[in-house]
Amino acid sequence: MHLVEATDEQKAQRDALTYSEWGKRLTLEGYLSREQRLRAHPWAHSDMRTWLLCDADGGVLASCETFRTPSFLRATTGALAPGDSFAIASVFTEERLRGRGYATRLMELLAAELERQPRAHAALLFSDVGPRLYARTGYQELPAWDWHLSPTPGEPGEHVHLLPPGDDISRALDRLRRPDSPFFFWPTPAQIDWHLERGRIYVEHLDCALPATLGATAGASTILWGLVGRDAELTVLMLDARSQDEAHELLGAARREAHRSGLSRVVLWEEPTHAPFLPNVEGATRVARDGSLPMVRPLRPDLPLAPLLPVPRGLWV
Repeated sequence: MHLVEATDEQKAQRDALTYSEWGKRLTLEGYLSREQRLRAHPWAHSDMRTWLLCDADGGVLASCETFRTPSFLRATTGALAPGDSFAIASVFTEERLRGRGYATRLMELLAAELERQPRAHAALLFSDVGPRLYARTGYQELPAWDWHLSPTPGEPGEHVHLLPPGDDISRALDRLRRPDSPFFFWPTPAQIDWHLERGRIYVEHLDCALPATLGATAGASTILWGLVGRDAELTVLMLDARSQDEAHELLGAARREAHRSGLSRVVLWEEPTHAPFLPNVEGATRVARDGSLPMVRPLRPDLPLAPLLPVPRGLWV
């Protein structure tokens, strides 16, 4: 068995096979169109690769995708050294080939390939099948809790400044504090827009509207959100809450945006920096995440992994 990078023709062939797994709410034609559109997005066009595990005759046994995303090592002086990490998505084995260890072998060979990249830090994935499969090849699971908030009517609030949809994502990301940890991942503006592109696709199939805003600020705090998937929810992509009051203001603005857009709820991934504020937000409910379990594998032996490494929803693929 060996690892190869897929051609455009092979990518299209895999799309037809993966429709049954990830094509919810879409026709086959719509799913194929979605995949082509997302691959054409600037972030995917630049940083996405599709990998195939093949047998000796070139038959495809399993496949996955990788997305290069920035990550940083923090020196004892506080200086940040940039590198490359790789988010892994769409690990797939046809039903007739399952149970033979092909997905595990794919992950082993992929890790070896990624370790050879000159600035490699870590691999990141979001498992929908629990931790066992990926733990076999060195992945460590991280805590996965969500907070759900119901929509509420009303105005944003006098201390809240809403960010229009055409606002500069770079400027919004620059407002956010970088995690105070020895190693962390950080999305690019193009990666955040890739999430929003998913929303632009799915809104055509949902009984709702695209949010009229990109997020909001309150004092020194910032939130970024969007309709980003196949469920009619307002998903918080990034949240930097500097105080309890500002967390309350920003999540209240998210609830009102969800109401205006006809969305069913607000979903926020818990992170260490804002976790202390969330129990005090009225109406917020903490639930164990259903799927998308974050797991990390170092690609270099000296990589320091904090047990509460922050993984915001903006990193998901």
